[in-house]
Amino acid sequence: MSMPGDQTSPFRRFLSTWRREIIRGAVLFVLVIAVGLAFNNMRAGITVPWAALRSFNGFDIDPDHDLFGEGREVGDAWEWTGAIKPSQQVWIRNTNGPVTVVAGDGPMLEVTAEKSWRHSEPDAVELVPITSERGVTICALWSARDRRCGATGEYRMQNVRHNDVAVRFTVHLPRGVKIDVSTLNGEVAIDGAEAPVVANTLNGRILVHTSVGPVTAKTVNGSVEASMDALTGGDIDLGTVNGAVTAVLPPSLNAVLDASTINGRVDTDFPIEVVGKMSPRHLRGTIGRGGMTLKLNTVNGSVTIRRSDGRAPVHAEHPRAPRAPRARPATPAPDKP
Repeated sequence: MSMPGDQTSPFRRFLSTWRREIIRGAVLFVLVIAVGLAFNNMRAGITVPWAALRSFNGFDIDPDHDLFGEGREVGDAWEWTGAIKPSQQVWIRNTNGPVTVVAGDGPMLEVTAEKSWRHSEPDAVELVPITSERGVTICALWSARDRRCGATGEYRMQNVRHNDVAVRFTVHLPRGVKIDVSTLNGEVAIDGAEAPVVANTLNGRILVHTSVGPVTAKTVNGSVEASMDALTGGDIDLGTVNGAVTAVLPPSLNAVLDASTINGRVDTDFPIEVVGKMSPRHLRGTIGRGGMTLKLNTVNGSVTIRRSDGRAPVHAEHPRAPRAPRARPATPAPDKP
């Protein structure tokens, strides 16, 4: 016989039933607020760490407008060309502007950069190539009290004076060369790579196709799409906060999967040996024989894992980039910033 005091209250029953959804909603709310504060901080000139960008301040960024659209001037193209081996690597470092990478026709790396601006002086941004035995690093460096462009992708700027100059990179990448791209405000599009890829931005989507993975791609505001025809080892890590995550992978995939979202669902073409509880928002398990780690995460968006049909994806927005006319030859830079 139960006493009235032994019965569970309606409030406790509500918490027990909806506890998980309440926690998910609270986490999503906190993350959205954090991202909003991060963008406000960027525009107010407060230092924001992100991947290779050690510090960032002083930029006049409008993340909602076309950096090369109406009302902005566009300067002549800057070019750099040099031979690079498949054993070497390319690092492209930008802060305000997009980066597009397409397949090259031979062993020469060809990089074109264009500047746009509204009020600031374009000469306040220097384009710096640094070569080493490891490969080539090309940086867009704004005038700052402390700035660095290193031979293996090191990139730092502190105390940039208010500046609205944007830089758009187009890279023709030789076959079999690894590429590592980062920007802060801008889209990253890589199509036709034949080696592992690393891509990072803060505000912008990421599109990657490589015939040989793996891929690491991270953004905060934007979707992530990565397609790999084959894998040679190494983990895959795709993530965003506000956007969908899509991975297109070879049919013979063997991996340990960790895929999660808060506001969305996880969908996969591959049979999964699930570890733990089944959930439409968090899926952990083994694909094939296991092995490499496949980590796919978002907060506001869905996660999709597709089986490749062997054909390269076509991104209508990013056809193969034409070579720009040679406005002026690049001047070789010393191996230090």
